[in-house]
This record gives sequence, C-alpha cells and structure tokens, in this order.
Amino acid sequence: MNANASPGGRPAAALRTAVFLMIGGLLAVPYGAVVAWIVQLWRFGGGGNWLAVPSSLLIGAAFLAVPATLRVMRTLERTAANELLGTALAEPAGPARPGDTARGAVWFLLHLASGALAVTVLVFVIPVLVGYVVAPFAGGLAVTGPLAAQVLPGTDPVTAVWLVLAASVAALGLLVVLASRLRTWAVLLLGPSRLEKLALAERQARELARRNGLARELHDSIGHALTVTTLQAAAARRLLAADPGKAEEAMAAVENAGRAAMEELDQVLGILRAPSGQADPVPHVLDEVPALLERHRAAGLRTTLQMAGDPSAVPASLARDSYRIIQEGLTNALKHGGHGLCEVSLAVTQGRNGGAVHIGISNPMPTASGRPAGSAPAEGAPQPGGRGLAGVKERVLLLGGRFHSGESGGRWHLDADLPWTTNEGIL
Repeated sequence: MNANASPGGRPAAALRTAVFLMIGGLLAVPYGAVVAWIVQLWRFGGGGNWLAVPSSLLIGAAFLAVPATLRVMRTLERTAANELLGTALAEPAGPARPGDTARGAVWFLLHLASGALAVTVLVFVIPVLVGYVVAPFAGGLAVTGPLAAQVLPGTDPVTAVWLVLAASVAALGLLVVLASRLRTWAVLLLGPSRLEKLALAERQARELARRNGLARELHDSIGHALTVTTLQAAAARRLLAADPGKAEEAMAAVENAGRAAMEELDQVLGILRAPSGQADPVPHVLDEVPALLERHRAAGLRTTLQMAGDPSAVPASLARDSYRIIQEGLTNALKHGGHGLCEVSLAVTQGRNGGAVHIGISNPMPTASGRPAGSAPAEGAPQPGGRGLAGVKERVLLLGGRFHSGESGGRWHLDADLPWTTNEGIL
C-alpha cells in the first residue's frame, strides 16, 4: 500500500524524505572538508606553487568521482530510494553501461547537494528565521542588524537584514522543491534505461515461461496419476466383495501409478530447485510410452500402439514433450472416452536438417455417433473448463508445431506434429 494512502501517510513520507536528506548531508561532510582543504591550499600555497591549484582540483575531483561511479554506490542509492522515497526500482540485469553509470553519478551528486542544503537549512536557516520572528520582541533591528552585517560585511544593517532574510527564505523554498521532486528524479536517474528494461523484460519472460512449463509438467504428471488412482480405487471398492483378486490388481495399479507420480514429481521439483538455466538434463522418455499404455490398460482403457521410425533420434526435451502429450491424451480418453479401443500412433520422421514427431490419439465417444449440430458437447470430449487440452495446445505451439483436436465420426481425435532441426542438437 502506498504510504500516502493513509491519513498519516504524508507525514510519514515527509519524515522518510527528511531522513534521506540527512543521509545525503552526512555523506557531504567529508566532501565539505575536502573543499575547505582546497580553499586553504589555494590561499596559502597557490601563489608560490603552480601545481597547487591543478593538483588540488584533481584530488578533489577523484575523491568525488570514484564513489559516484561505483556500481555498489548506485545499488546503495537505489536501496535508500526504495526504502525512504517510496520507489520500486529493480536491480538492473547485466553489466552497467557508461550512460547508466553517468546517471547514477548525477543522482549521487544530487543527493549530496540536497543533503548539504538540508543541513544548511537545519543548522543556519531555521535559526535565522526563528531569530527574525522573535526579533521584534527582543530589540528589533538593533539585534538583527549587527548579526546580518557580520554575515555580509560592508553592507548597511537594514540591507543586510533583508538580504539574509531573502537568502534564508530562498534556501528553504529550494529545499522544499528539491524534496518534492526527489522521487521523480530517482526514477529517472536510478531507474532502468531502455536497454535495461529490455533485459528485465527478457528475464521476466524467461521466468514466466519457466513457471508455465513447470505448471504444465505438474498438471500432466499429477493429473494423470490422480485420474488413474481415482478410477482404480473406485473399481477396487466395487470389486472388493465380488472379486477380491481383481480388487487386488486394481490396488496394485494404484500403487504403481502413485510410485510413478512420485518419481515424476521429484524430477519436476528438481527443475524447480535448480537455478534458472541450470536445470538437470532431461531424460529421454519415448521408450517409456509402451509402459505408459500398459498402466492405462491396467486402469481399464483398451489401447493399441503403432510406432514407426527411430524414437532415439528425437532430442530429449522434445521426446519428453511428446510423452506428456500422449499421457494427457490417454488421461482424457480414460476420463471422458467410451469403452471402445483407444488407438495411439507415434511416428518419427527424419530428414537432412532435422525431423518431426507425429502423434495421433483416437478414442471412442460415449455415444455411438457424433452429436447433432447445435446440441451440447458430447460427454466424451474434454470439457472447455479443463486445462489439459489447452496445455497440450500451448506446449505444441511453443515448440513450433501443429495441433488439432476434435470429434469426427463418433470418435475424439488428437493430432500433433512436433518438428526439430539438427542445429538444436540432442538436448
């Protein structure tokens, strides 16, 4: 929540801004000492030593420029702005560019200057203004005139009083303006540049794609296991009294599905724990498709499998995506299909520059024929509210493939073509 949204938000924000300015004032103290040293060096050594002026300027410039251009200083300034000025500046990705370093240096100088002004107002301006307020009750011009004349020697007391008063009011007004604009300038000078915004957007896109991929993996593996175990547990409950042997087989299928789900969950969690871009190697799983069909046969789904080509030639990551598509298609057939035969085809074609995986799954609808035009969706079709079919389509399109699903001739068809090129290598 924005601090300004609550009734006490503005005073709290003003207090945090004051703290930020005081930090700048404290940082400006050593630089003030360097300036005083340079002035004294000019006064007492500048006339007799021609190196005094350029050497002092070089030392002072280096003392100011080195901290202002350090990446860590920019990080500290960004943290202070986020905590005290209410900004939300992200740490930039990649190495700092000269333009970004220059913007950070300008902000550092602005922080020092505004902090020094805040200290000046606190130590000198406010006491002067208070003195001018109480002066009419303590002697008037007879008191303020000599004080102002000491500040501006050689000026008559009346003129000195008005000049000191005008300078004090101007300094206070300038500080108020600077304090009100600090947050905007922090965003401009410490915020990401155009190139940094592109780098941040690319990083966020990679993280989003990674999260979406993990979501698909979890849906496919856990959703498949839950479907199999639910159907098998229901069958075991029905058969427990009538056919204990069949019930025992169903419970064994539940055990096997749970064990396979735990292995797949462990693989997905391993990807989740690994740093971005450093995931474990993806296993080649197309050779596990026959075992996948066997588990569905044990769950009561009649299936056939036709395989063509060399599955070992498929890159490992594409093989895993192909396995997930077949798994989701079989899960949908088990949940929504009829009692007929579910036909699965897996064909691998290869060419000079790559190849493709062709997946086809066809299962009967619960009714003998397709639904009439304008009627409700057939019971065997995957329901629109589910994420399985949408996840399969998303997976195929991300791989640059083609996807089609729908009802035809009383059967539900799912077809996917997944290409790969040889320059991708075996992942």
